Amino acid sequence: MNDTIRILQLSDTHFLEDGAEPEGAVAYNTDEAFDAVFRHIGEHYGEHYGEHYGEHDGEHDGEHDALDMVVVTGDVADHGRRPQYRKAAEAFSRFSVAVNVIPGNHDQDAVFTASMARPSVSTSRVIEVGAWAFLFVDSSAGNLVIDAAGRAVDPPEYADRLHSDGSLGTAEAAWIRDMASQAEADHVFIWVHHQPGCPVGMLNAEAYNAEWADLLGDLPTVRGVGAGHTHAPDTYEFMGRTVHVGPSLKNNFDLKKNTWLPPGYRAYTFGADGTVQSQLQLVDDERWPRRPFGSAMRALFDGELTFEELRAIAERKASQRA
Repeated sequence: MNDTIRILQLSDTHFLEDGAEPEGAVAYNTDEAFDAVFRHIGEHYGEHYGEHYGEHDGEHDGEHDALDMVVVTGDVADHGRRPQYRKAAEAFSRFSVAVNVIPGNHDQDAVFTASMARPSVSTSRVIEVGAWAFLFVDSSAGNLVIDAAGRAVDPPEYADRLHSDGSLGTAEAAWIRDMASQAEADHVFIWVHHQPGCPVGMLNAEAYNAEWADLLGDLPTVRGVGAGHTHAPDTYEFMGRTVHVGPSLKNNFDLKKNTWLPPGYRAYTFGADGTVQSQLQLVDDERWPRRPFGSAMRALFDGELTFEELRAIAERKASQRA
């Protein structure tokens, strides 16, 4: 790898087995979304990425040729089932560069770990490259419980993990602190599913944010965070670091313009001097128009409506149209 490291981030891929219904409200076809994103990446990184689809388009600036790694920041599967991970692993194996994957709240710990690994797809916790150490954090670790054999496992009720807005827990927080302080690299970047300091009102994340505030205050080499979870791509500051939020393949939202967004990915450049730059890449297509969403959806993001209340409103409107 070069002194400058280039990484692409996918997030919230929410793969489904054929014929399965997506969890939650209206969703894109994630198989179609992945194919579109994969093609877009090939058009921009084809020479180094293993596929070439023709001339680069006008957005290509010549600075993103050498792709070093793809990172997937959680919610790999929509329901955490083995056939969904099988499809995800097959999709990620299409990349000719290394892919590293972490779990989200939709994933289930044991089946995720057992199902994702392929020769070019891994679930590594730490990767050091040049001046950088990349830490891959499980932001659902605090929801794990200790079973009779002393193992940390998912809680008995899947919903207890699914509906969490993040919990590191004592062991994961200590691991982050140890890895960041012991890394030989000059700079540390953290990949995680639940974003710390998220400004979206619908999240119940005060305790999770406090965990991160306590950590980042003691870890001066951490330069930034790459995350997902909200399906609302963004960048913002938290504890003096930029948090980069990647888009989803399932559905995306612009919370400033109150519109839906097409699927996409985020492209990162890590400099040897500790600088981090990222660029949001969205794949515009008539299948995913940037249409406005209504007041009920806005109220959901503001924390004024629950998913159940939003679903009831949608069902009532559908019955009235019928």
